[in-house]
Amino acid sequence: MLNPNGDSAQIVALALLERIARSEGRHFDVASQQGSTADRQSILDTYFDCLNVIRGHRAKAAAPESWEV
Repeated sequence: MLNPNGDSAQIVALALLERIARSEGRHFDVASQQGSTADRQSILDTYFDCLNVIRGHRAKAAAPESWEV
């Protein structure tokens, strides 16, 4: 993965994107044998969501079904 330095909104959003992908078992490297490869649109959509969260614009979303008790 990338190893950017700094604390700009873009870098923090990228770090959040990588954590989300890892927690969902997804990766960006086609050569990786673990998990599933994230497609272009899902990467861009998730990065956009992460950037909005970092900037304080978070839409209230329902928790995934797997989180429901």
